[in-house]
Amino acid sequence: MKFFKLVLINYIWLLALFSTVCAADGLKFVETADSKKSKETRELVQWTHSRLVFNKPLERIAVGQEETLQVEVLSKNEALALAKKVGRTSVMVWYTDNTSETFLFTVTSDLSVLHHAIKDIHPNISLTLAPDRNALVLRGKVPTIKYRIAAEAAARNYFEAGQGDNDNVLLQSSAIASLVNNLRMQDKDVQHTLKRKTKSAAIINLIKVEILPEDIVTRVKNNINLVGGESVTVTRVQHGDVPNANQDTLLLKGYVDNQVELVRVLTVASRLVTGEESKKSKEAIITILANESGGLFTSNSKKSSAGPAGLGISGSSGSSGSSDNNLASNIGRAKLLSIAGGKLLSVIEVRDLPLIRVSVQMYEVNHRRLKQWRPDFSVLSKGYDKTSGNFGLAGASPNESSSTKVNNALQVLGGGLVNNLQVAGKDFAFDLLFSMLEEEGISKTLSRPTLTVLAGESAVFSAGGEVPVPTAFAPSGIVSGDEVGANTSGVFSGTTFKSFGVQLQVRAMVDEHDRITLDLNPTISTPDTLLTQEISSSTGSGLNTSAFNVRSISTSTRLRDGQPMVIGGLVSRDINNNRDFIPGASRVPVLGKLAESTSDSDTERELFIIVTPTIVREMKHEVNLWQFPSTEFLLQKSVFNVNQAFNASEKETVK
Repeated sequence: MKFFKLVLINYIWLLALFSTVCAADGLKFVETADSKKSKETRELVQWTHSRLVFNKPLERIAVGQEETLQVEVLSKNEALALAKKVGRTSVMVWYTDNTSETFLFTVTSDLSVLHHAIKDIHPNISLTLAPDRNALVLRGKVPTIKYRIAAEAAARNYFEAGQGDNDNVLLQSSAIASLVNNLRMQDKDVQHTLKRKTKSAAIINLIKVEILPEDIVTRVKNNINLVGGESVTVTRVQHGDVPNANQDTLLLKGYVDNQVELVRVLTVASRLVTGEESKKSKEAIITILANESGGLFTSNSKKSSAGPAGLGISGSSGSSGSSDNNLASNIGRAKLLSIAGGKLLSVIEVRDLPLIRVSVQMYEVNHRRLKQWRPDFSVLSKGYDKTSGNFGLAGASPNESSSTKVNNALQVLGGGLVNNLQVAGKDFAFDLLFSMLEEEGISKTLSRPTLTVLAGESAVFSAGGEVPVPTAFAPSGIVSGDEVGANTSGVFSGTTFKSFGVQLQVRAMVDEHDRITLDLNPTISTPDTLLTQEISSSTGSGLNTSAFNVRSISTSTRLRDGQPMVIGGLVSRDINNNRDFIPGASRVPVLGKLAESTSDSDTERELFIIVTPTIVREMKHEVNLWQFPSTEFLLQKSVFNVNQAFNASEKETVK
């Protein structure tokens, strides 16, 4: 009995399978609107007719969603289908041999233009419209990610270029649709509003890529290597279980040779991480978090200054004092930096933070005495060589002359280089020349300061004094209307101090080629009694203080290491008239002139400033100046020498 049931079940299963196979042979082909015939066609383009041809006679046809697809029987073996609405529906066919068959047809929009565009990008990409929702699925396999991005961009632009559904009130008018399309290319907020008000198909990108693109860590590393970051490592500090570009932080660690390379590395890394967002001030700031001693910065101690390549720098020395030194002008000193809103952290060490020793010599030269001076170079030279144009030292070669450099420097002072207020070079012996002039009483040394500053920092030298300036007045109030009465002295009083003497402000910077950029601002101020008397006599009232004679210059220049520069042109002129006479006798006519004498003096003094910057670097710690052998090595060496001596003596004994 069980065997009979089993045979019956197998017979029924084989009969059903045979009926299905026979029914599957009922559809011969589907002829679409483009005259293509295929038995496998199941997608129909909206608002097009398709002809269904069957191998067996038809009895009747039923459609699941008639608003999606409309089917009409033309003959016993043919039917005509009209695709009306985008969607999916089933079509059930009964044949005259008591068999039936069900087909699933999909009605899609006309994507022929997009299909050809996708194929032009890469032939392996295919597109399918989702049957249950307004979504486009991209599939395939491409070599690189640029094809994947290009295909998605083409599909998205294709759907965004349309007007959406007809039931959208916003886009029913052609004029409004044109206006919205014009706004689409403008502000991002307008685009966001447009996307909310229009219905566009979602793009599902399932395209596979054979060669994956570089991750952000590799991309940053490869690019900073081009600007001097070969010894810098890039590490991702991952916030969650999977990498997230918006939450993760990149840590830059290692060393660079100088501060120029540090700025380049930080700028390139910031641009790669933030992209277009780096144009915003918030994303473009380099924030100093810790100074060279590890001290943390607070919000009230930060300053901002202009930085490189559009980057701002925030941070200061962190102290409440009045020191002008700050890390914003020398970020190589900082131990921890935050860039791109915290997306980058830098602990890069700058190996070369040089010091600049600036030697400044200030001389005042009397022009009248300089013109009267006749130097004798016979002591320094053995004659003048017309061929080379050099003086030769006695007993030495003419080309090794020091008098040539003295002569060149003398031409600068004597007006041979009048048009050049700044002269830089190595062929000027200014030290020797000014020593000679000072011995002759022609020049006078005002100051010879030497300042040592960090590259990028500022230093100030001041030598002199201060003159008290008393102030006192008493307001008399309003006289009439808006007229203010005259002030009288004696009620409100105070004292201010006016500095005089020599003041020098220096700021030195060094580039990666050891070229020194020097910002120099020297000021010489002295009390001027003659000017004070003239002001007092012209105003008719006595002054409680003194007038000042101020000479100042501000310049920026670029020099090589150890190259001196001379600055001139600051000339002051003193004109004095002296009259000596015998009291009483000078009033006698004719004879009085014989008892008096007058003298006029016109003195011109020119200020010369000689600046010599020199780079001072720290000694490299990895260089072993002295290396002593260990005790074990000395002991082994001694034992080895003793053994050699003993063996040698034994050999001699044997002989």
